[in-house]
Amino acid sequence: MLTNLNESIIKNIITYPKGCSMTAKIYTIVSGKGGTGSTTASINLGAAIAGFAKKTLLIDADIGMPTIGLMLGIETSRSSLHDVLAGNAGIAEAVYDGPNNMKVIPGSISLQSFMNTNPDNLADVVESLRENYEFIIIDSPTGITKNSISAISLADEVIQVVNPDIASLAGAMKVKTIAESMNKQFLGFFLNRTGVFSNELSAERIEGTLGIKVLENLPEDANVKNSMAFKAPVVVKYPGSPVSVGFNRFSASVAGIKVPAVATFQEDKKKKVKKGKKLSLSANKSD
Repeated sequence: MLTNLNESIIKNIITYPKGCSMTAKIYTIVSGKGGTGSTTASINLGAAIAGFAKKTLLIDADIGMPTIGLMLGIETSRSSLHDVLAGNAGIAEAVYDGPNNMKVIPGSISLQSFMNTNPDNLADVVESLRENYEFIIIDSPTGITKNSISAISLADEVIQVVNPDIASLAGAMKVKTIAESMNKQFLGFFLNRTGVFSNELSAERIEGTLGIKVLENLPEDANVKNSMAFKAPVVVKYPGSPVSVGFNRFSASVAGIKVPAVATFQEDKKKKVKKGKKLSLSANKSD
């Protein structure tokens, strides 16, 4: 069992009304290739679900290269996941407030923390928190490593992040093979950063190759990088952007919430003005 695991502290991370109990649905976000945007997807998925008033926890399980804390401007002055995994801190000390009332367990960028960490304790950490949340999002390391396999093993369902190119698809196929060998189910994949090149792989081709469905087609969107400059999820900073609409639409579906149409804004490159376009979060998607 995990050392320094104070059950009384864990139960007080969030206070619930009497008779209220839950068991979190765990989604592990994976990618077979670096640079696909899996960490950005994890952050925005978590923030979007939390925005629907669901108790949501985001865990940075990339033990070697954690970036969620940096991307959200979280100063890990108390403790991080690494300290918990090393047995040097209780879990409550590593839980931070994030956007939309989402809770976040970031990792440490310290090399010493990495050296002291025992990744085998991750399963105990996640299991101890499961009854405190409705959703837990685990950001897995990219590729196929011991740590990524550990993160996948904790999932109720796995979500891939794939770019519309051959290299990304090849990596996704390897990760899918590993996950399925562990009897893990795939909810589907986010097709991320589309609309950049004319010879991109289509959603239909990737669906056919992977044998799993596309959850959202997320176009290349400058607002994603703009939001990172503010250390905020795009769903919070630019809620009307096309990518935000995609994350919110999907998050509403997993949260079991029907939402009205919202206005999205796309820039007219010639006139440099913004035009509003109504899109329904609950409408059927098209590529």
